[in-house]
Amino acid sequence: MMQNHQQQGSYRIFTILLIVLLVAVVPGCEEKKPVRVGFAGSFSSRFSDMGIAGRNGVLLAIEQINESGGLHGRPVKLIVKDDRHDAEVAVQVDKELIAEGVVAIIGHMTSTMTMAAYPLINKEKIVMISPTTSTDELTGIDDYFFRITSSSKTTSDQLVRHAFKVMGLRKISGVYDLSNQAYTEGYYHDFKTEFKGMGGKLAPATTFVSGNEVSYFKMAQNLLDGDGVFIIASTVDTAMICQQLRKLDTEIPILSSGWAKKPDILRHGGRAVEGVIFSQAFNEESTHKNYVRFRQQFRKRFGKKPNFVAAYSYEAAQLLFAALSETQDAVRLKDNILRQRTFFGLQGDVRIDKYGDRQRSASLVTVRNGKFIQIE
Repeated sequence: MMQNHQQQGSYRIFTILLIVLLVAVVPGCEEKKPVRVGFAGSFSSRFSDMGIAGRNGVLLAIEQINESGGLHGRPVKLIVKDDRHDAEVAVQVDKELIAEGVVAIIGHMTSTMTMAAYPLINKEKIVMISPTTSTDELTGIDDYFFRITSSSKTTSDQLVRHAFKVMGLRKISGVYDLSNQAYTEGYYHDFKTEFKGMGGKLAPATTFVSGNEVSYFKMAQNLLDGDGVFIIASTVDTAMICQQLRKLDTEIPILSSGWAKKPDILRHGGRAVEGVIFSQAFNEESTHKNYVRFRQQFRKRFGKKPNFVAAYSYEAAQLLFAALSETQDAVRLKDNILRQRTFFGLQGDVRIDKYGDRQRSASLVTVRNGKFIQIE
C-alpha cells in the first residue's frame, strides 16, 4: 500500500515537471523578446538639453506603443547611450548599441556627432534616424541615414530672403560655434552664398568653441561691423552673445538658426533676445490635432512643454515603428522606410525622399514680449 502511494506521488511530481517543461518550450506560452531600439545623444555636455529632450520624445512614443500591445506582441525596449558630444565616444556607443542587438539607432542629436558615426552605420548596415541632424553633407546620398528635420539650406535660404528683402540688410557679421562644426560651418556657408548672390556682404566670420573660456563681450565687439548679426550657436551661447550685443547696441538686428530656438532662450536671454529672428522648420504653436495631443501627453509625462527636439524625436520613433510593423529584420528596415515615403506626423504628413531626407518647408519666428511669434 505504501509502495502505491509512493508511485502515485512520483507520478504527480513527474506530471508537474512535464507541464512546466512544456510551458517553457511552447512558443505560444513563451514571453516574447523585446524589440531593442537604440538612442544616442549627449547628456553630459553643453548640448545635454537636446539629448534629454530627444530621449524623452522617444521614450513617450515607446511607452505608448507598449501600452497598445507593442510590435506584433513584442514590447519595445529603449537602450540609451551618452555620446558626451565627443566623436570617439559617439562611435563607441554606437558599436555598443549594435553589439546589444538594436534594430536601429535614433540619434545623434548634432550634425558633428552624426558625421562621426556615419561610416560605422553604413559599414554595419544599421539604420540611423536623426531627429535633428541637418548638415547638407549628408543630403542626397543612398545610405543608412535618415532624418526628421530638413536640411540646413532649407532654413538658411528663407532667413536670407527675409534679411535682404524685408529687413533691408546689406552687410551682416556672422558668428558660429566650432564644437558642432558639421552643422554650423555648413549653415554659415549656405547663408553666405545665398546672401552674396542677392548682393549682400558678410564680414569675416567670428568663430568660437563652446565650453571653453569664451569672452562673449569681446565677441560682441567684433560683430558690430555691419547692419545686422547672424548667430549659429546653441541656446545658451546665443543668449549670452545677445546679452553682450544689447549692451553695445540695443537696436542692431539679430538673426539666428533654429538650433537656438528653444523655450530656454527666453529664460537665459531675457530682454536681450527680444526681436531676434529664428528660422525653423517646426511650429511649436501649431494647432494641428496630432501636435496638440502630443503636447498634452508630453507635458503630463515630463512636466514641461515639448520643444522641437522632443517633437522630432517622437516623430523619428513613429517612423521607425511604422517600418518595424512590417519587418523587425534590421537588414530590410532601410527598404521598408523608403517604401513608405509618407507617414502621419505631428503637424501633417511627413514625406521622406528616396535618399532618406525629409521634405519640409521652413518658417520664421521672432520674440515679442517674451513669446515666440510666427512672422512668415
